Amino acid sequence: MPTETPAEGKGDTRFRVRAASPVSSRPMPGGPGLGGRRGVSLSIPLPFLLTGACAAALFALLAPWILPLALQTPAFPQVLALVHLVTLGWLTMTIMGASLQLAPVIVAAPLRATMFVRWQYPLFLVGVLCLIAGFWFWQTWLLITGGTLVVLAVAQYGIILSITFTRASTRPLTVRFLIASLVYLFLVVSLGLTLACNFATGFLGTSLEHLLLLHVTLGVIGWLSCTLIGVSYTLGRLFSLAHTHDDRWGKRIWFILNGGIIVLAAGEVLDWPLVTWGGGLVLILAAGLFAADFWRMLRARQRKKLEVTQYHSIAATGYFGVVIGVGAVLLLMGQATPAVFTALGLAALVGWLGQSTVGYLYKIVPFLVWSERYGPLVGTRKVPLMRDLVHEQWAWISWWLLNGSLPVMIGATLAQQVIVLQVAGGGLALGLCLVLANLLRATFHLRAGQWSLRA
Repeated sequence: MPTETPAEGKGDTRFRVRAASPVSSRPMPGGPGLGGRRGVSLSIPLPFLLTGACAAALFALLAPWILPLALQTPAFPQVLALVHLVTLGWLTMTIMGASLQLAPVIVAAPLRATMFVRWQYPLFLVGVLCLIAGFWFWQTWLLITGGTLVVLAVAQYGIILSITFTRASTRPLTVRFLIASLVYLFLVVSLGLTLACNFATGFLGTSLEHLLLLHVTLGVIGWLSCTLIGVSYTLGRLFSLAHTHDDRWGKRIWFILNGGIIVLAAGEVLDWPLVTWGGGLVLILAAGLFAADFWRMLRARQRKKLEVTQYHSIAATGYFGVVIGVGAVLLLMGQATPAVFTALGLAALVGWLGQSTVGYLYKIVPFLVWSERYGPLVGTRKVPLMRDLVHEQWAWISWWLLNGSLPVMIGATLAQQVIVLQVAGGGLALGLCLVLANLLRATFHLRAGQWSLRA
């Protein structure tokens, strides 16, 4: 990472950026830092990341009008469209873009199977759009078309990362989580395509409910949560400078988390309540250990002042504990009412998963833009700092809007207070739109003539 030094000239608040030796000669357990893009073009990750942010803002704008339908039943076509807008359009889109950028950096090796990369984004985007439209208008042919394209895009994504990890000489802890999450992703999209075909034929019969629960479990906990927990062992350490934090707890969490997912999934498929309860209890243990290990990471940090990224991660970890702990108990006790499902969905998809991605984007997008626009200018002219590419005040306002609105929305959902839910949803929409505006502001620096900032 570059370091900041004052620019010459009295009263000038702009900075030059110079390369510096690492803060510590001891390598970070989670892998190397964001030392460069390792040949990954900016055109690969940035469209994914910005599209994900657009999907987040669109979800927030639609949520006040669609979520009241979910209080009646989550099976409304528009509710299903909204859920997939979040899971595929926002979260999976963002994770795909970030991982294509970070994977070669984490394993200190180039990205492999790049022949598939140019088709990855358009194929996945068209598939997601068809799938969401299929749910919204309840058109089977769109559901099957979108599901097929998403499966093809996921297959390409899996090939790229699998070959990259296989040929790498180093595989830090994050890679273990990413490999496991890839397996879950293949299962999730396969189940999704199966469910889409079932809308036309009804061949699943009484198995539909069990496969639907399995689809949700593997998607939220297996694919998305496993990925973000793994990435936190690289990015969390890097952004807080927690160089002394080790992998001891993380390795145990990997085994416990994946063991809990497998046991819980088996219980759902076989309809064995005791096995399902066992898997739920194991997942509660994994969530508690991760929260404790995240606290260890914060205590080990060298950068004592917490930034908005860390505050997003702290809040997200809290939501993760609530979702796994409270959610497992309520669902296993048979309290799976539409209001409970909707509240847990908000806490999981927005509070835990969405908030984690927002915090990391405040670091990843400025790094990509700065490396592309200002990296070649270092040493020849004055350039801004990476942190200046994001408007700090906007970031804090959006943090407060998100974390002020979301608890009210969850409470209003449980109490089935539609007006309160819609008003609080307006605050969430403003917060996520501000996140999008902040990230777009950073990308404006790619334009010619944007190399200097105002004092």
